[in-house]
Amino acid sequence: MSISSAYTIARSGLHSTGGRASLVAGNIANAQTAGYVRREGVQVSGGGVQGSVVELRMVRQIDERLAGMTRGASAELGSAKVTGEILGGYLLTLGQPGDEVSPAARMADFQVGLDLLANNPSDASVQGDVLKRANSLVTSLNSVASALERSRAQASDSFETGVAQVNDALSGIAALNKQLSGASTDISGAGGLMDEMNRRLDALGEHLDFQTRWEADGTLTLHTSGGTELVQGDEASLLTANGQTGALFADGVDITPGQAGGRGFTSGRLAALSDMLSSVIPQMNLQLDELARGLVQSFEAADATVAPGDPGLFTDAGAAFNPANIDGLAGRLTVNASVQPEQGGALWRLRDGVGAVAPGAPGATDQINALIGIFDESQAMDVAAGLGTNLRLGDYAAELVGHHHNTRVTADARAQTANIRLVSYEDGRSNVEGVNVDTELQKLLEIEQAYGANSQVLSSLTDMIDSLLNAV
Repeated sequence: MSISSAYTIARSGLHSTGGRASLVAGNIANAQTAGYVRREGVQVSGGGVQGSVVELRMVRQIDERLAGMTRGASAELGSAKVTGEILGGYLLTLGQPGDEVSPAARMADFQVGLDLLANNPSDASVQGDVLKRANSLVTSLNSVASALERSRAQASDSFETGVAQVNDALSGIAALNKQLSGASTDISGAGGLMDEMNRRLDALGEHLDFQTRWEADGTLTLHTSGGTELVQGDEASLLTANGQTGALFADGVDITPGQAGGRGFTSGRLAALSDMLSSVIPQMNLQLDELARGLVQSFEAADATVAPGDPGLFTDAGAAFNPANIDGLAGRLTVNASVQPEQGGALWRLRDGVGAVAPGAPGATDQINALIGIFDESQAMDVAAGLGTNLRLGDYAAELVGHHHNTRVTADARAQTANIRLVSYEDGRSNVEGVNVDTELQKLLEIEQAYGANSQVLSSLTDMIDSLLNAV
């Protein structure tokens, strides 16, 4: 090997050592930078005399599979957290089955009031107490229906906001792809862009589950777990959403979560919010309306003084039950004005029937007992409500309250499990991608020794050349 060849090799060694030092310095400087992926310098033979010239290649220490698992767990956690976020205020208004504010407790309280009235049918104070309990039951259902509508509006707003955030992320990923396609692959080239790509992908993971693929040109292709492409090259398929129905589209392709044979996704905030709007809240509304329907219809049927087409004790905003207008009935439920003195009615109609034109016998209890009997009989309920098809009103109300709270409990359990998985994956990912300052400092000592060795070679070669020149 000639002196000039040895000089070239030693010089490449110094250059490589300097590159490694630069990488270590960058790792230490970015040890606390969110989304930064640790760089390692890998020395390889780059040709030259006997293939001995040293080249340095930068390698980002990332496990794509582990990163994907982390984002999947983040999507599951984001999905599970939506239930508490959207339904939290509603469930506080609903109360637990035993809470005095819940419809189930109000209904039981009204039933007790009717029992007291049966024992004191002519007592005006007892009649007034029954009216108060009936109004409390109605107010409870009205309040719960209003709270659920506020939850629906919140879900709609969050859904549309989430879609806007996803579109911003997709556009950002497409823009990064454009930069990556023209970026160099050396130490100072694409590393920062790829770190930014990972940060955007991690943020996107909370909203939906997706798959990624790195292409030969250095760009990233992103598609839903169902196969719909969202980003390819520098083109992004932007999402559009229906905040009323929860439907979701990507450039016209239906990617609504939960669609049979769909090409969408299954978890993430958007999936949970879509499910809230399309399924969970509509069914809860139906259950509330079914409970209100049971009250309106059964009290119409049990009151002998009510003519066909006239309302009973409980009304649809003052009118009789209309099967074509059941949607929103719980929010329109009222007590018949004919029994409310402040509206021109009379308390004695609670004893004699809301359609009675004159007071009956003071001790009459037939009509009261007919109303009490409503709570002892099972009623046919809409199978679509999902709470059973043949239940007593009190049992249905208790099932409703319990079912709605169980939705939150189940989601919280899912969130806890998803959070454990996420923390586990993040720890594993940190071990791969993160910077350990102590380890990097040890590398600096190794670099210092390599630098000194290469410098010694150059110094020795210089001495040899000087000796040769002096000998001439």
